[in-house]
Amino acid sequence: MGREIKPLTEASWEDFALLCRAMGSNRSCWCLWWREDGNRGQGTARSRALQLVRTSVHPIGALTYEGTQPFGWVAVSPRSEYIRLNRARDTAPVDPLEGVWAVPCFFVLPSFRGKGVTRQLLAAAIAIARAHGADTVEGVPGDPATKQRTPAASYTGTVTLFTGAGFREVARRTKSGRVIMHLELGQPQGDAPEPG
Repeated sequence: MGREIKPLTEASWEDFALLCRAMGSNRSCWCLWWREDGNRGQGTARSRALQLVRTSVHPIGALTYEGTQPFGWVAVSPRSEYIRLNRARDTAPVDPLEGVWAVPCFFVLPSFRGKGVTRQLLAAAIAIARAHGADTVEGVPGDPATKQRTPAASYTGTVTLFTGAGFREVARRTKSGRVIMHLELGQPQGDAPEPG
């Protein structure tokens, strides 16, 4: 069976929930960490994430499947929606937010890792941002050369992942912090595979 990548919708919510439960130390996040900054609102993280899926005017991420089995996730939205990302010292914006979309996290089930899935998810996120009018796509990866690579630190991807997709480094504010990388749309995308 081939792989397929689809935007998260209310119809695929239970597939997303299944992946969230498999995220180990990040399982309580429900991909809200970068969106919320202490003001979590009402309800559980799960209910807030479901409400976001129901009310968002654009995709907030995509799931990848093999047949009917979901096994990977990527978050992608306008950068302006990521409150914590915009306020953190090492990830604060370098440019005005208009037209900038961010790809702040990935998750792939352990049995599917090391098979190019994250590269495919990044390509899908770029395609989603482009389809919704983004001028720039931004990543905030860690650099294994300066930061220990652990599951908790690697969920934003790595510098080499983004470099391979045509991104360039635009800011590195702390020695071991996250690196801000940009892909200006309309430029070549490196060796990033097409989604699907």
